[in-house]
Amino acid sequence: MKHIKYYKYSKSKLMPFSFSICLIFLLIEKPVLASHDKIVNFTTSSSIKPFFFVDEQRGLQYELLQAALATSHVKLGQVTFASNLRALRLVKTKKIDCIINSPANSEGLFLTQSLIDYQNSVFYLSKNQLAIDSVQDLKNVSLVGFQNASHYLGQEFLEIAKTHSNYIEVANQKNQVLMLFRERIQAIILEERIFDYYRSQIDSQIKSPVEVTKVKLFGQAPRYIACHDPETAILVNEAISQLKQTNLYQDILLKAERSYSGVSELTK
Repeated sequence: MKHIKYYKYSKSKLMPFSFSICLIFLLIEKPVLASHDKIVNFTTSSSIKPFFFVDEQRGLQYELLQAALATSHVKLGQVTFASNLRALRLVKTKKIDCIINSPANSEGLFLTQSLIDYQNSVFYLSKNQLAIDSVQDLKNVSLVGFQNASHYLGQEFLEIAKTHSNYIEVANQKNQVLMLFRERIQAIILEERIFDYYRSQIDSQIKSPVEVTKVKLFGQAPRYIACHDPETAILVNEAISQLKQTNLYQDILLKAERSYSGVSELTK
C-alpha cells in the first residue's frame, strides 16, 4: 500500500515578471476549475446492507460518502457493486477510480483514512447463557461467521477456525441471523449494524421478543477507501476530514442507530 505524501515546496526562484504571468494564469484558471467538480466513481462489495443498498442511492456509508464529497469539489459518480476480488481488480486496472472497504495492504493503490469503523461481535440467545469471554471460548460453541471472517478477525481466531469442527462461514448474512433465532447454531459473528438491520427485517418471523447477548471480542475494523490515482485519494481523504469536523457526521451515524432502536434494545 502506497502512502499519500504531502510535499512541501521551497520558495520560488522565478523572476518577478515570470511569477506575475504565472499568477495571472492561475487566477484566470481557478474559477474555471472550481466550476467543474471532479467526478469520482467507486466500487464496493455487493452484500453490505445497511451500509450500501444495491441499485439504490442510500445506505449508511453511501450517505457518509455523499456528505463528505459534498464538502469538496468532488462529485459522487457511479457506485459499482461487485465481489471483493472483482472490485479490487476494477480499481487496479483503472476502470474505476476507488474501492470502498479496501484491504489495508492493497499494493499499487493509495489509501485514504477510514470513512467509518465496523464493529464485529459475537451474538447468542441470552437464554442459553453461554460462557463466552474470550476468543478461545469460541472453541466450545457451534458458530457461524460471515464470509472470510477467519481472515479478518485476527491470528488467534484464524487458528481456531482452522480446527473448529462446528464452525462455518456463509455469504448470506441474513441467513446467519435466521440460523441464530431458529436455534440451528449457538452463536454467530457479525457486524453490529448488519445484525440490527437483518434482525429488524425478520422481526415479524420471531414469535415473541427474544433477548440476545452481544460480546465484543474483536477490535474496531477501519473501512478505508483506496484509489489508483494519488491526487484522487488526497481529494477524498480531505473530504472525509472535513466531514468528520462537522456535526453532520455524527448526525448521520445517530440517524442510522435510531432506525434500528426497536430491535437493538433487545440486544444486551
